[in-house]
Amino acid sequence: MSVLRIAIASLFIPVVLFAQGTALPQAGFTPESPLYFLDRLGETVREFLTVNRDAKARLQITFAAERVAEIKIILEERGVDAPGLEVASSRLQENLAKVSSIVADKKAKGEDVSALAKELDDEFETPKAALEQAFKEHKNTLKAQEKDLREKLGAAREAGDAAEVDSLVQQLEKVKADRKLLESEKDAQEKALHAEESKIEKEMERKTEAEKAIADALREKQEKLAEATAGSVQVPVDALVKFDRLLAQAKELFGRENYRGAKQLAEQAEESLEEID
Repeated sequence: MSVLRIAIASLFIPVVLFAQGTALPQAGFTPESPLYFLDRLGETVREFLTVNRDAKARLQITFAAERVAEIKIILEERGVDAPGLEVASSRLQENLAKVSSIVADKKAKGEDVSALAKELDDEFETPKAALEQAFKEHKNTLKAQEKDLREKLGAAREAGDAAEVDSLVQQLEKVKADRKLLESEKDAQEKALHAEESKIEKEMERKTEAEKAIADALREKQEKLAEATAGSVQVPVDALVKFDRLLAQAKELFGRENYRGAKQLAEQAEESLEEID
């Protein structure tokens, strides 16, 4: 098939719809592919043909989900030092920036955007969770590689194989460097996404924000416990005492319609889970 026919076909690929709790859309070409420009061209045309502002915002969320799918594939197939990872990450931030810009523009014109902001924020929950999971899985892969290399290194030293020792040391240093790079990329991504999400969430009603913060905290707790179970790690009972106390206080404030305080305490409860790591 010629490049022209591929390009034309890519413009009419149906948008993959998804809802909270479902799989990511297909990534198509990734930034690592020389044909990636076809994906970009297709998205530009779809964006141009979408006139309604609400639909434009929803389309950007769909594109953001596709960026997450690209990041997931790149991490799995090429690793954290692949050049395409930075491209996909940058475009993900651009997609969300467009979403927050549309919402802010509608509000500046006097429109009530709270329902739209909540819808968009909810729609991004699935790809956001998938992005977090992709980083966690790659981190676990690197940890397993490091463990395996250390075991081989010990055996090589016992055998007195100097050449093998040198080779394994170099491989081990590469894995350790990748782990640091992965952590740096993860932190930068979270910071950038949080900034754009905050702009969207700012337009949501305080009650909705508080409900979301409490739900996010509970979801994070479940994920931490699931990870511990999968890794056969026993989570100390006292590690969750602070979380349970803060979340109980958040729910109490929510019941008294103090939504601002409830949101703050729920966020503090979620942050307290970092101690488990």
